[in-house]
Amino acid sequence: MGKNESMEATRDKVQNWLMSEGWQIAEPTHPEFAWLIRAEDGGERKILVGQNKAREDRVHLEANVRISDDHRKQFESLPEDTRREILWGLRFRLLQMNVDFVGVAEPIQDVILTQRIYLDGLTKDAFIQRFLTVRNAVIAVIWSTIQYLEDVKPPAKSTEKTKH
Repeated sequence: MGKNESMEATRDKVQNWLMSEGWQIAEPTHPEFAWLIRAEDGGERKILVGQNKAREDRVHLEANVRISDDHRKQFESLPEDTRREILWGLRFRLLQMNVDFVGVAEPIQDVILTQRIYLDGLTKDAFIQRFLTVRNAVIAVIWSTIQYLEDVKPPAKSTEKTKH
């Protein structure tokens, strides 16, 4: 199997896995990638998955969280100590999730989250686990913004037993 056929087979496999998990698929183009898939879930969260022509031994996963103008303005209005605490908390949360990231700094505008999986370890389980890690990191950035900037408290756990 030639290099192009191998890359195409990898794309087909990844695309089928994503579709079987219920993700909506689009195929944008990018000059640096042999193939690129934009996967979107029901919550309109988008993750790019592709194989870079220069790094053909791995599949790259990436998501971008854009902080809204309203949230950015709220963030900038907070005291410096509070802003620093929010940014450090988010950095540590993302590190614990094992994602690479950029943009968790002032001025906060776009947070880019990435993961990769090498072809020698590319199974459906390994891919989906990495993919969901990126998706969960997107949610963590969004929820952290809401928690700190809108003072939304997480739901309290019910202390009552449910009756069946």
